[in-house]
Amino acid sequence: MAADWASLPADLIDFIAGRILATDDLDYYMDFRAVCRAWRSSTADPKANPSDPRFHPRRWVALDEMHHSDECRLFVNVATGRFIRKDMPMLSRYFVVAGAAGGQLVLAERSPPHAALVLNPFTGGVIRFKATVPSSEMEVVAYVIGSSPPSLILVCGNKSRAIYFGDAEDESFFTPTSHEHFFSDPLVWISLVGGIYATARKKEGSLESSLFAALKKAGGTMVNMFTNYLSDTEKQGTIGLFVVDCDGETQVVFKLHHGMTVFKIDTVANVVELVKDLGSRALFVGECRSFSVDANEFPSVVGNCIYHMVAENLSTLDFGVYVYSLKDKNEVTLQLGSPPLTEVMLARLAEHHESDDDEDAEFDGEEDDESDDND
Repeated sequence: MAADWASLPADLIDFIAGRILATDDLDYYMDFRAVCRAWRSSTADPKANPSDPRFHPRRWVALDEMHHSDECRLFVNVATGRFIRKDMPMLSRYFVVAGAAGGQLVLAERSPPHAALVLNPFTGGVIRFKATVPSSEMEVVAYVIGSSPPSLILVCGNKSRAIYFGDAEDESFFTPTSHEHFFSDPLVWISLVGGIYATARKKEGSLESSLFAALKKAGGTMVNMFTNYLSDTEKQGTIGLFVVDCDGETQVVFKLHHGMTVFKIDTVANVVELVKDLGSRALFVGECRSFSVDANEFPSVVGNCIYHMVAENLSTLDFGVYVYSLKDKNEVTLQLGSPPLTEVMLARLAEHHESDDDEDAEFDGEEDDESDDND
């Protein structure tokens, strides 16, 4: 007799669903709920409350949200090495502003007033904000904090050094203008961004208290600790600063004229530590986004290395990807071409993995795509 899977006990169905969520495979969770009505009724619907942090991706990175087709994006799970390409028709109706930490996308309406929204590409859930996205900012990294209500932070690149934040019901984004004098110092700026990064990962506390606590720390102890590790020559020779979430740790990469230096920020103990070995982790750093992967899950990625982009000829937009070994203190050229090259290595790896996840999952985040055809 064939098993009647639809009649599984509700508590067992919920247990299995929970195990799927624990791996951050949210698309598998949606597939699981789509099997039949009984399985849907026994599990929580992510679209019923898009702010629920249980359904927010944690380990995913959108590799090409600014550079490929209007409706399709490639994502990678940096913990497992799994790639998936998502077809999202609703993207044709919005501007893509940035990738949010964990794998969500920050969008802006194409028509005025260009209000912001956060799209979960794996569940189709949408969190809408009333505030208008700042139009002049290009190098943006976004963070979503909390759930009641959710808050959005936009951290805008090393060049403009601006921060915007607000809750879903705020009419406009706020910026800490009284602290803007801090931002001109690159060490203060990178300490601040590191504090925001750590706060966003914990997803605890209010946005304003967390942000201004980070500002206070950035203006004092952390900056002094950085200066204790770096010589005057190294400080003057710093040509790039990047914040990376490395397996649950907040790390800061100093790109120098000769070599690279990595620090770990502990925002609880309020200390900075020099990192001498990344183990199996590899860091990919860039102006718009930085992330780390477990090299054991990516056959062509080398652990204990930093992948970064160098401008070879700005007039012709020629760039190169370089790999710096933290162990050997040397650097090799990986590839020359056009940006986004911090992601070239992983994008090439996707060609070998997409056969496993080649069913271009399609949804429109504003519609309920679950049907009852499989009852």
